[in-house]
Amino acid sequence: MNTLPIWLVVGFLGAGKTTLLRRLVHHANGRGLLFIVNEFSAVDVDAGLIEREGGTALAVAGGSIFCRCLVTEFMSTLTRVTEGISLPNGDILKPQGVVIEASGMADPRSMRRLLQESGLDRHFHVAGVTAVVDPGTLMKLLLVLPNIRGQIESADVILLNKTDLHAPETIAKVREKLVAINPQAKIISCTYGNIPPEILLADGLSARIEQMDAAFGLCRDPNFERETETFDKPIEIAQIEARFAQAGEKLYRAKGSILTTEGWRYLDWSAGRLTLEPCPPAPSSTLVMIRAPGAVGSWQ
Repeated sequence: MNTLPIWLVVGFLGAGKTTLLRRLVHHANGRGLLFIVNEFSAVDVDAGLIEREGGTALAVAGGSIFCRCLVTEFMSTLTRVTEGISLPNGDILKPQGVVIEASGMADPRSMRRLLQESGLDRHFHVAGVTAVVDPGTLMKLLLVLPNIRGQIESADVILLNKTDLHAPETIAKVREKLVAINPQAKIISCTYGNIPPEILLADGLSARIEQMDAAFGLCRDPNFERETETFDKPIEIAQIEARFAQAGEKLYRAKGSILTTEGWRYLDWSAGRLTLEPCPPAPSSTLVMIRAPGAVGSWQ
């Protein structure tokens, strides 16, 4: 019996996973790929974004798909894939492959255990794991978050992303660290995840993760807190910038579709950088934030 390939995309918050997925959506164009997006927050942002780009996406929100609280829901989602996904036009999608964007806090080394214990290894195999890395944050993250090392160790391909934003010596040090952790991985320098998609969507990578095993993670990671803000009226961009500046390094990531005084914008904040781009109106003006324990300031 043939099994469906799974391509797993991992990387810390703001490393560039969603930008990479948006590229893959446009590349898919008839390939029959399904995207499963794992949101650490309880509010789905990225799955909706991928669907607006023309892809088909399912969301598993509220933590990591490799933690005890969500692993059952993740298994149920994969089971749905085997049965076919109902599309808005009434068609049934039976995908030729699945791209999974894991939460930025996910440790993917328990993927093999998940497939085996659920019996889903009869339907799926891991075709490859791609880790997306921001050179500006990696060294600090390795000191405080063990899951980041797990992401790198499990990768077949490592994208050293955002290389246009950092000095060559910084990039060289990060590359040296990556090689020390995972000498077998293929390391590719890029910006905006701009690499030939065929590199990631090959079915025949070494799939290092198949040789790894780890227990499922805890339901609540003490290193993170989630916060969701919903706005009932347009918010000024200057207010957003002021709050994020006040939060400083305690704010790891913020994203969402929000109604500003200048119109609807898709907001992304990571590594101290704010990007805003026009977007269609969303069902609600909502911002999701992932932060270290402690307050991040007020909108006032």
